[in-house]
Amino acid sequence: MTRSPVLDWLLLFAALGCYWLFLKGRLADRFGVSARGRRALYRFWVVKSAVLFIAPALVILAILGRGEALFAMPDIFAVAAGTLGLVPGGLARDTAFLLTVAGGLFGGALLGALMAQWRRRRGRAPWMMGNLRAVLPGKRGDLPAAAAVALAAGVSEELFFRLLLPLLIALVSGSALLGFVLSALLFVLAHRYQGAIGMIGSTALALVFTGFYWMTGSLWMTMLLHAAVDLNGLVIRPFVLGIRA
Repeated sequence: MTRSPVLDWLLLFAALGCYWLFLKGRLADRFGVSARGRRALYRFWVVKSAVLFIAPALVILAILGRGEALFAMPDIFAVAAGTLGLVPGGLARDTAFLLTVAGGLFGGALLGALMAQWRRRRGRAPWMMGNLRAVLPGKRGDLPAAAAVALAAGVSEELFFRLLLPLLIALVSGSALLGFVLSALLFVLAHRYQGAIGMIGSTALALVFTGFYWMTGSLWMTMLLHAAVDLNGLVIRPFVLGIRA
């Protein structure tokens, strides 16, 4: 059965509509969530990411008959990666590469936490990649909910920005590279609340996550990488810096 181009466009508009709703910063206020504290807000963010990113992505992939894309990189993505000289999936079984990535994450997290602690001891504010006051936990009791946000972001944002949107844009435009570029821009705009420095950092992360996905061919491994980065920022660093009880 030939797929209708009109359907592809409709599904793309539906996905963009979900993205627009996700950006509505006053949703939590309308439901009175933000007034109930940081943990309630964290739970709201987890539900919002599930409703507006995960659920639509799974439904749209099912409509397209592309459910296998959850476990195997779509051919159109592999072709795009190949044009850049990459071998999609070639590093998924490279133990040395994976250990290097894991070691780099651990070492970077440890170094960043130690530097932040060093600055604090000297009366300086810990350096952050943008304005993160709106998302950081305020006390130790917030950390489990913050960890849930980090895990939800890793799963939902990779599913939405590294798979669904690039695939839909590729289907309507014929270019997976264009799909990844536009998706990365939307990913950066979703982090505009972090200010200019935060958006620069989000741009770098979008490039890292996209490159990692292309090289490993594994969406799930990319989700783990994304979640690890967010866990460092939302849980590990606040804990090391001595967040109040």
